[in-house]
Parts: sequence; structure tokens; C-alpha cells
Amino acid sequence: MAHSPFSKKTLKAFDLAYDTGHQSDAERDRGSFLNAFPLDKLKQLRLEQYVIGTQRPTFCALVEAKTRSWANIQGATALKFGIYYGRTKKDPQMRYRYQPRLGPNVQQAYRQVKQHLLQLVALGAARTLQFAAIDALPLSQMFKAKILSLYFPKRFLNVCSGDHLKLLAKQLGLEDGSPLSYYQHRLLHLRDTDPLCARWKNPKYMAFLYHTYINSGQPIPERIRKPRKKTSQPTDFDEIQAERNRIGKLAEDFALAYEQERLKGDDDLAHLVHHIQDRTKYAGDGFDFLSYSTPTQRRYIEVKAVPRERSDATSRFFLSENELEVSRTPGKKSHYYFYLVRFDGKGRPCECIVEEAENLLRRSVLETAVYRVVFEVVT
Repeated sequence: MAHSPFSKKTLKAFDLAYDTGHQSDAERDRGSFLNAFPLDKLKQLRLEQYVIGTQRPTFCALVEAKTRSWANIQGATALKFGIYYGRTKKDPQMRYRYQPRLGPNVQQAYRQVKQHLLQLVALGAARTLQFAAIDALPLSQMFKAKILSLYFPKRFLNVCSGDHLKLLAKQLGLEDGSPLSYYQHRLLHLRDTDPLCARWKNPKYMAFLYHTYINSGQPIPERIRKPRKKTSQPTDFDEIQAERNRIGKLAEDFALAYEQERLKGDDDLAHLVHHIQDRTKYAGDGFDFLSYSTPTQRRYIEVKAVPRERSDATSRFFLSENELEVSRTPGKKSHYYFYLVRFDGKGRPCECIVEEAENLLRRSVLETAVYRVVFEVVT
């Protein structure tokens, strides 16, 4: 293994602080994109399926906003896609708008855009990567980089900004003046030079690079923290049972759908989706269903519905003694996850927050809700 450019101390500190729920969200969103626009169907992509600006979840809408957890390319105008549907400040009419260099009308403009898109994915899939040819394609840099990272995550890292790629290349000693797509590819190889980050997936590795070299000094984003004030309230066991009966299955089904999309977004795990579709309830095992973090590493998932407390923004769920014990078992401790399902005002599941049990319990307050009184009656 080549010499790692990363500090072991920095890697370990980031590994401890990083919230893996961000990675799971990114994998799920990538899976949703691949379900909507699989690589082998791009040749049939129609104009109305491509452009941003309509109400439907189009190719450009998914690449830009709906997969933001994978990589953020928002900021530039919609013309970065070559063609879009919308209005301008001078013209309030909703219509197709495109870069004039692409052709005299919308049909010819889209033919050009689609041709460039198909050339891009062909170059990304080629046995030998031609980085100069990728960079020469007349599509937006960030748009190209995002597409390559979505379809070919083993070859292209999900860092899309040209300026950021140059900065990382300089910081990590890569060849100056190389094509941007080369940096996007080469940064993945640097990850593999260190035994710790070699096992990290792209979203976590990208977050490490940004935190260490681009946004240095800023805190690592967190979604779970200890409550800022004491929230202990009397436990209403009738409420607990009613909640379980009402939303338990809804929460499990929602979490399962989330997990299926996450697996489909990972090329190594996509073939394992059927293993969790026909899952059984692991009664007494301390978790709801099994999944996979890698093809050989199981992921133990406990689904919890998490309503907010009435008095503040604090959330809570109830954890059995068995579930807590299993989550701390040496063989499962690093692979036990809580899938926290939140509901909207109409009682429908709307969000799944994924947290490693070890991380969530460290950032939470465990309060005793009930005691089990065990005794024998002597007659």
C-alpha cells in the first residue's frame, strides 16, 4: 500500500465525529436517481424528462436538487444544463430556453445536449479513461462531475466544483494542470492508500476532504445532540401501546423502502435487495430486520417512530432492555442502527433518520421509563 497523505489523528477524529446518517441519506438519494434514470435507459431520454422547471422529477431536477446529499451543485443558473423550462426577468412566459450555441431551435438544442450526455457516460464507462476528452465535452463542469459520480462512484469521487478539485489536488500533491476529471478519479485512489479511510464510502470520504482541506475549522455537521434541558415526563403506557399499534407498521414499511433504495444506490449491494424484501420479524433478537453495509457485513436495523415532545423540539422513543443489550453486544455494536421515522401533521411517515446506535446513544439521554418487578409468591 502506498504512503497515505492523511494524518492518522485527523482521520480518527473525523471517524469518531462523523454522522453516518448523512452517508445513508446520500446512498438512498443516489438509489432513487438510479431507479428513475438507469444508465441503460438514457438513450430513450426525452426532452420533457430531461429539463428542469416542470413539476415532474426530471433528470436535471434529480441531478441538481434531489441528490444534493450526494453532491451539491446548486448555485449556477439553469443554463448549466444546456436547456431548461422556465422564465427570465425580462420574459415572464414559461417556455423552453437554451444556449444559442446549441442550435436554432429547441429540438436541435436538445439533440446536442443529449449527444453530449451520452458521450459523457460512454467515456465514464470506457475501459481506459480519457480525462481530456471528458473535460472537453461542452457541458457544465459541475454537471458533468455530478453525473459521473452518480453513475460511476468507483471511478469518480462526488466532488464536483472545479475550484475545489484544484484545491484538493494541490493540498494532496497531485500533478498540477491535469484535467479536472483526472483529479476526481485520482482522489479515490488516495483514499485507498490508508487502511482506515480505504473502507469509507464516497459520501464520508468527500465530507472528510471538505472538512479537512476546504472548510477547515468548521464543526462537523451533526443531527443528533443531547437535549439542552431536562425533558423527563411521566410515562403513559396506554399512549405507548396505542402508538405502537397505530404507527409501528407504517414506520417499518417506510424504513424498509428507504433501505431498499439505499442498497440499490450501491453497486456492491444492489443484488442483496431481495434479501430484505422478504424479511421476517426477528422477535426476541433485539432488532427489526437485517440488511447490509457491505456484501459481507450485516446491518442490524431497529425501526423507531419518533414523535416530538409536545413542549419543545425534543424527540424520543422507547428502547427495551433487550434492544439496548443487543445494540451493545461486541459482535453487533458497530453495526447496529436505529432508523428513526418521523411523521407529518397528517400522521404519515415523511422522513427516515439513520443513526448508528453507538453514536445516537452517546448523544442522547437515557431515562428510566419502567422497572420490571420479578418475584415469587410462596404458598
